[in-house]
Amino acid sequence: MANRIRSRPYRERGSPIRLSRKILVETWLNVRRNGVYSVACIAVAGISLLVFGIFLLLDGSVNNLVRNFEERVGVSAYLKETVTPSMAAELQAKVVTWPQVEAVNYVSQEEAMDALKRDLAGFEDVLTSLMVNPLPASLEIKPKSPQVTAALVAQLKAIPEIDEVQYDAAIVNRLIAFASYFRIAGILISLLFVASTWFLLSSSIRMTVYARKEEIEIMKLVGATDSYIRYPFIIEGIFYGLVGAIIAGVLLVPVRSVLVASLQQLSFMSAMAPDSTYQIWIILVLVAVGSFLGAISANLSIRRFLHV
Repeated sequence: MANRIRSRPYRERGSPIRLSRKILVETWLNVRRNGVYSVACIAVAGISLLVFGIFLLLDGSVNNLVRNFEERVGVSAYLKETVTPSMAAELQAKVVTWPQVEAVNYVSQEEAMDALKRDLAGFEDVLTSLMVNPLPASLEIKPKSPQVTAALVAQLKAIPEIDEVQYDAAIVNRLIAFASYFRIAGILISLLFVASTWFLLSSSIRMTVYARKEEIEIMKLVGATDSYIRYPFIIEGIFYGLVGAIIAGVLLVPVRSVLVASLQQLSFMSAMAPDSTYQIWIILVLVAVGSFLGAISANLSIRRFLHV
């Protein structure tokens, strides 16, 4: 019995702070010992997360465009000449209560003419020859979403006081279809980059674990617990993912600046530019995703050597 190997010399002893410090020291030694592997893991995580972050920027820009267009989508219901202002007010009060409607604005003939003159600034003389105002009064209706526009138009056409209903159905439908396809493509691309990041991190960490296979087996033979062996590798994986995410976030700053500058050159595209708050949100997402993937990759890589 005297020659028996001392039981579990690696069992966690001491305060949690002391154990945590030992694990962190072991993790840092692993990172320094791996050298090229560490740099490769960080580079892989950084590149993959940077591409993922750029896609999130573009996705945010498209969402801004869709949201901006949705705010401008409207339905014009032109009233018959026999409709008086009081009748129009009653009709306005009725339409605004519909569940599909967000707001209704009454535009008189005079207001319609003034708006046309503003649109034709510099060519107002063309309108001065008109003896009678040919523009009808209308109700300008803002639907709650483009998806309900078709049903709203059908209801408006059934009202006797309304002569004609006008809205650009083609643009609305194309916008809805484009947004749907882009979001589906975005989900697939996001999953692809997340999977590629996980695979590359897992492969890199697996090579690191394999290089220390004999050391791990010796530690288990002398009584080290699975948790004691596993935690440094998990923290190492989190380190790779976290540093890669920080690098990706730093590189994302000039990318957003270039994107914003490009969009602002076109006035009608300026609304697409993502703001700084959205960029901070993306960086936080990258940090969370990078850390999570690093932890999962390391945990799965070490499991086969611990036989758990």
